[in-house]
Amino acid sequence: MPAERSPVHVLTSTSPFLRLASLVLRGVFGAVARVHYVGPPTLPQAGPLLLVANHTSNIDPPLVAAWLQPRLGRPIQFLAKEQLFVPALRPLLDHAGAILVRAGGSDVQAYHDALVVLRGGGIVGLFPEGTRSIDGLLGEAHPGVALLALRAGVPILPVGISGAQQFLPREGRVPAFGTRITIRVGEPFRIDRGEAEPGASGAAQRRGWTDAATAKIMTRLGALLAPSQRGRWGARPIAAPPVAAERGP
Repeated sequence: MPAERSPVHVLTSTSPFLRLASLVLRGVFGAVARVHYVGPPTLPQAGPLLLVANHTSNIDPPLVAAWLQPRLGRPIQFLAKEQLFVPALRPLLDHAGAILVRAGGSDVQAYHDALVVLRGGGIVGLFPEGTRSIDGLLGEAHPGVALLALRAGVPILPVGISGAQQFLPREGRVPAFGTRITIRVGEPFRIDRGEAEPGASGAAQRRGWTDAATAKIMTRLGALLAPSQRGRWGARPIAAPPVAAERGP
């Protein structure tokens, strides 16, 4: 039976429970892996934000939430696959404002729910590849990510995760304790529709907007990853932003 979709709620402040969960997760990850955070000195504390990250391991969502939520000062409402909404996890996912995504193709309702969160000033977190990478390389993005970025017109925060696939690979069951994991956060950026091919119109123009937005998002992500993970998105490196580095939890 399909999981019931909860009404979407925009979370603009962090509850005591989520603050505690973030602290516990940082402690757990810090005890079993060598987590290294590198990012801008400050991150947006208010206003809508679309957070995008690469995806190689099941630990990616809690890892990003544990390290980024305290720096952003509010919850990250992740798009989460329907299979996760089981009775044991459902209360936690609902409390964190997770947006249910149906399996089997595009989910128009999930897209609209994400727009509601962004238009309400919240943070939406998603993985453009849609699923975990098989080989650890940054793969192709689903077009819905670019469409959401174009429609919402909000700042995009790129987050590159390196080493998570060594800690707990796609088919792994036991983590490799002591693995170094790097969370590298870039500067927020926006998508400009003017980046489509000049002279295009109608459907061709929309494809141009989508392709340009996808390339920009994935290139920004690739620049934040270890060179061995960038795949084809490492061909156009961009200048690294000023960063503040931190080790451990």
